[in-house]
Parts: sequence; C-alpha cells; structure tokens
Amino acid sequence: MALQSIGDLARSFVLRQQGAHLTRETDRLTREVSTGRATDTARHLSGNLLPLADIERALTLADAHREVARIAAVDAGIMQTALGRVEESGRALAVAALATGSAGGAMQPGVIAEAARNALSSMIGALGTGSAGRVLFGGEVTDRAPLADADTLLQELRTVLTAAPDASALRGALDSFFDAADGGFATGIYRGGQGSAAGHALGAGETVALSIRADDAALRGQIKQAAMLSLIDDPALALDPEDRAALARELGTGLLAGQDGVARLRGQLGFAEERIAQAVARIDAETTGLRVARNDLVSVDIFESAAALEQVQTQLETLYTITARTARLNLANFLS
Repeated sequence: MALQSIGDLARSFVLRQQGAHLTRETDRLTREVSTGRATDTARHLSGNLLPLADIERALTLADAHREVARIAAVDAGIMQTALGRVEESGRALAVAALATGSAGGAMQPGVIAEAARNALSSMIGALGTGSAGRVLFGGEVTDRAPLADADTLLQELRTVLTAAPDASALRGALDSFFDAADGGFATGIYRGGQGSAAGHALGAGETVALSIRADDAALRGQIKQAAMLSLIDDPALALDPEDRAALARELGTGLLAGQDGVARLRGQLGFAEERIAQAVARIDAETTGLRVARNDLVSVDIFESAAALEQVQTQLETLYTITARTARLNLANFLS
C-alpha cells in the first residue's frame, strides 16, 4: 500500500488552519455559555429566519406604540394641568365677584377688574400651553397659540360693548361677541382649527384623541365671564353703579355655574388618560411575551455548549502539543 505524506510547509499550514478554526469555535462557544444565546443565529435556526424576523418587527412596532403612548400621556397630563388652572382661576374670580357685587357699601370695581384681568391672562395662558413645540388646545392647528392675548381680547370687546346704550344691550352684545358663529371671538380671538387634533395610535387598532379645543363652550364661557369682569370698571360702558354691581353678581354666578362644564372636560381627559395607561400595560405585556419568544428561538442549551467548549479546548490543547513536538523535529535529532 502506498504511503502519502505532506511536506513540512504544508503541515505547518494545516496546523495553523486547524488552530484558527478551533480558536473561533472556542470564542463562539464561550459567548454562548456566557450569554445563553446562539452566536450564529442563522446556523442555529437552520437558515429559517422568518419567525425571528416577525418577532423583531413586532417588537419594533411595540416600541413605536410605547413612544406614542408616552407622548400621549405627557400631552394629557399637560392638558389636565391647564384645565385645572382655568377651573381654579374661574372659581377664585367667582368668589371675588360675588363678594364684591353683594357688598353693602359702594362697589370697588377696580379691585374686581384687576382680579379678573389676572384670571383672564391665566386662563388664556393655560390654554396656550404646548408640548414639544405643539399647541394642544388648537385642534388640528398646532403651530400657533389658539387664542389671542388678553389685551387684544379686551380691546376688541371694549369696542363692541361701548356701543351698547344700556345694560340690556350690553349683555346682548357680550353674548353675541362670544357665542355667535360670526362673533368677535370666533372670527378674531380664537385662532386654532375647527377640526380635532390627530389621534394617538396605541396599537391593536386603538386610538386615543385629545380633542379639547380652546373654543369649547365650557372654556369659552369662563373666558367670557372673566373678560366682562375685566371691563367692569371701564367708564366708557353705559353702566351705573347699581348695574355694575348686578352685572358682577351675575358674572360671578355664571363663572360658578360654568365650573361643571370644565369639570366635565377634565373627566373626559381623565378617561383618555386611563385608556393610555391601559394601552401602556398592554404594550408592556406584549413586549414581554415577544422577548420570551425571541429568547426561545435564539437561546442555546448552556450545558451542551459548555460540554462542547470543553471538548474544543481539549482539541486545541492537543493541537498545541502536536505543533510543539513537530517544531522540535530536525535532522540532528533524527540521526542521533
């Protein structure tokens, strides 16, 4: 039988090639033992990567929905705080108006007017709050304040009210300015959109809309009463002291009556916040399940990998021994 052998150079190359292969296997198995996951996913799944790709896609969507839910929760919290400011400002102003208007002595219109101007500025400022550069109470228009500032509102309202010849006409002019479709509030003060803001997609076909606008009847009513009280001391209005006192009481009562409407809006917003919280819990549960499924696909048997690692290390040590012995072979040692 013919014997075949390879030369020294070829033997050296083969030994280096085997050494490199065993070293790579050692590194791969070491990572698998330490992480519990397959290093070569395609090899581990026999080339069938479709289930893993589906899971990764679902995880990406879940992350996107979680971010949308986070933004929705922040927006809802800011809106809830803003409505709280409107409610508190209206309540405090109502108490002041009722107390001042029912006083036994001469009314102090300057005091209530100053308080009303502060409350009006607070209400308008609250409804102009935004998040991440987006205005929240302007409907689909999110790039500008939904309401003109308090000074602009009072200036336009004063122009309309000073033309009223008596208290009855003044009340009619006030109602027309704020409540008519072509009134000054709708055409010049409210600058938001007429449609609702885009909803927040939370996944699983669920969408939550934070659609409260600054021209909502409940909010408009609070602004209306506060604006009129801000002008209660204006000498240009056709009001005598008794009319001013009666109007102050009427406006204070209107502010208190309108609190129910603001509370209703806050309740609607609270319901939306609850839906967002439930969606976050659902998304977290889905994400946990998907991660478990992904781990099941890419995980390895650590004990099996450890046994294979020990075997490869033994092979590598044997190869090192053979390489060392081969390196000591020379003609002098052979002839001795």
